[in-house]
Amino acid sequence: MASTQDPVPVSDDVAALLRNPEDNLEAITETADLFKALATPSRLKMLLVLAHGEATVTHIVESTGLSQPLVSQHLKFLRGLHLVGVNRIGREAYYSLKDDHVAHIILDALAHTVEAHEH
Repeated sequence: MASTQDPVPVSDDVAALLRNPEDNLEAITETADLFKALATPSRLKMLLVLAHGEATVTHIVESTGLSQPLVSQHLKFLRGLHLVGVNRIGREAYYSLKDDHVAHIILDALAHTVEAHEH
């Protein structure tokens, strides 16, 4: 079925990737890794907390109900994918999203899910 919506606007770099996906396997692989990172409810909950701004491990634990070791493990994984950054002030570590794109992906997916259940 053909879409009746206008195409999604994309940057020139993404447009080039769409024209030649075979020439951009690294970017496609990294994008697949992003979706793998978002594929667990625990990480999604944590990223939603970080979508509101910086948070400590303690705040993430309290907000999500996840254990401290699990939060720390997920943060290490998310940092390795460059999705989350850390800002250390004294003995405290403040985690945040590296950019707003991840928050937009999650919020768009949640909006899709909520709207799909309403229809």
